[in-house]
Amino acid sequence: MSLPIILEIAIGLIFIYLTLSLVASEIQEILSALFQWRAEHLKRSIEQLLAGDSLADRTTVGYLIQGEVRDPAMVRRRDASTAHRNRRAAKTLADRLYDSPLIEDLNYEAQGRLAGLLRYFLHGIGAIYRTLTFSRNVFGTKTSGPSYIPAETFATSLIERLKLEDFQRVLTRSRFEAFVHNDVRSPLHNSIQELRARTGDETLLTAEVSYFDQQLSRISEALAAQQLTLETAINQVVRQIQSFEEMAAELPLSNPVAVQSFSNRIKYLRTGLVGQSTSGQSTVGQGEGTAVLIARVRPSLSDLTALLDPSSATYNELVSLTRREGAAVNHALSNALETIQNSEVIPARLRSSLATLASRAESRVRTDVHSTGNELQQLQTELETWFNNGMTRASGVYRRNVKGVGLMIGLAIAFTINADTFYMFQRLSTDPAIRSSIVQAAEQIEVRGIETPEQLAADSGISELSDDLTAQIAENMEVDLRSVGTAVERSLAQYPLPIGRSKAVIEAQQAAEQNWPIKFIPQRLVGWLITALALSMGASFWFDLLRKVMSVRASGDKPKE
Repeated sequence: MSLPIILEIAIGLIFIYLTLSLVASEIQEILSALFQWRAEHLKRSIEQLLAGDSLADRTTVGYLIQGEVRDPAMVRRRDASTAHRNRRAAKTLADRLYDSPLIEDLNYEAQGRLAGLLRYFLHGIGAIYRTLTFSRNVFGTKTSGPSYIPAETFATSLIERLKLEDFQRVLTRSRFEAFVHNDVRSPLHNSIQELRARTGDETLLTAEVSYFDQQLSRISEALAAQQLTLETAINQVVRQIQSFEEMAAELPLSNPVAVQSFSNRIKYLRTGLVGQSTSGQSTVGQGEGTAVLIARVRPSLSDLTALLDPSSATYNELVSLTRREGAAVNHALSNALETIQNSEVIPARLRSSLATLASRAESRVRTDVHSTGNELQQLQTELETWFNNGMTRASGVYRRNVKGVGLMIGLAIAFTINADTFYMFQRLSTDPAIRSSIVQAAEQIEVRGIETPEQLAADSGISELSDDLTAQIAENMEVDLRSVGTAVERSLAQYPLPIGRSKAVIEAQQAAEQNWPIKFIPQRLVGWLITALALSMGASFWFDLLRKVMSVRASGDKPKE
């Protein structure tokens, strides 16, 4: 057999595999929409991401070394129980994340009377499928979910769900008020009381102190209302102290020693908070002292993630605050605290993951002076990276699953339309007419400028297979292998492919069985399996291979007729 003929046979087989792969892809898209494989896999992947590696909570070795537990069976039961609680908490949190507006808005569903009827039918098929396979509805009370969630949407929804920004605001206000009371107001009042005692004037600076206290209260209220940033609020407090210091320097000198002592105390109060420059002027807004105060008052990311642990000091601080202020604290925060107390909602592994991400975000903020005050934004960036990495792994798992499904679909197609690789090879080897016809069809790919398998599917009408089967489902509410085979044969009618269940094909296959060495396994069954394996490679693989083989054929001498 000459090289040109071998190339034509190879082109014929590759073209057949490419065409059937396009059909398999269309059918797989239908099944994916029917059973919501992408959306379901995404939800399960998010649950696994939130739960972490449940098996990583094994502590058997540690217990045995420490002598705490000597029964390995007991340890395994404990670990299994912990893993089960972790997975259940992850499922609950994932369900609640899917209820958030940002993610819920991604769940688009077709509108219209016919589309609605078809949607209800597909949901019913999904319910029957879950019943037969004893699998749960991963969407909870819903019937569907989004097939794709941007990393930014996930990170924002998780931060909002955990109320981290609200917690940060409340803790910042509480710590700022404590700072003002303990480090500013109380020392100033004590100094004034001492001045009054030494001068014998109990009404000294009464109006000034009242005005000073009002200004501090106004600053606290503005910070609580988010009208001021923390840095601005601290700078305004320091300016109030500086103004009071300047006023104290102008007091009547009825007792110069007492007045000078009081003035020095106010100066020390200010410089103790923000430091002093070499020129002796306040370093407000630019000194390290202000940055230290901001870091001291603003809750760190470690503080916020520690809130997820009811045994942490930060959590106890917030609980004390809610009890002390009662209705003054946002009602949603009280509910969030109750949520945190319920360990069934916050997975244990998620707490450790968030703590690690918070530590990484804090390190990045410390190394970037322009990121000061953007800790939550940096945490969101870390969450987005964490989510993207998890979804990359999930995509790999989905592709492997799709390979398995593609193999089963390929086998169903090969059986339904009798696409036997052995028979196809035999026809291409012995029938120049069909071989030439398929080669000409392959050459049309270059002539028409088709660059992708999708363009080929649209050009050849194979992409209409999905519309045919979907319309059939909508009209008859049923679909079977025979109807699929009919639709496939109709899509491939324009190509003279050596497939089908005609009498001539069946007789040729039976004749080939006479020389088949493995008598207990039908030759056509092996041929179907080979075809199925070929189709599982995907249309892109065969499309690229076809173009390469066509290029090799074009580079040689054109075969003689």
